[in-house]
Amino acid sequence: MRLLSGIIAGALAGIAAGVLMAPDRGDSTRKKLNKESSRVRTDVEKSLNEGIYNLLDSVSQAIDDYSKRSQKSLKQAKKKKRYINF
Repeated sequence: MRLLSGIIAGALAGIAAGVLMAPDRGDSTRKKLNKESSRVRTDVEKSLNEGIYNLLDSVSQAIDDYSKRSQKSLKQAKKKKRYINF
């Protein structure tokens, strides 16, 4: 989350600096800003999608690990039950 905030803040600072130091006319500057904001949006969406997929992979792996451990514990409990009469 900090990375995303940093990316957005850096992009906004870059855009602001570009506007303040722009040697071009207003319509040309607006076109450049639109193009740059589209690029930043695409980059942010790509980063978010990658982050979401990484998170989903991590959650899926954690669930698989938990399932395997649970199955192992269940098998051990069933073995012990055979030897202990209640």
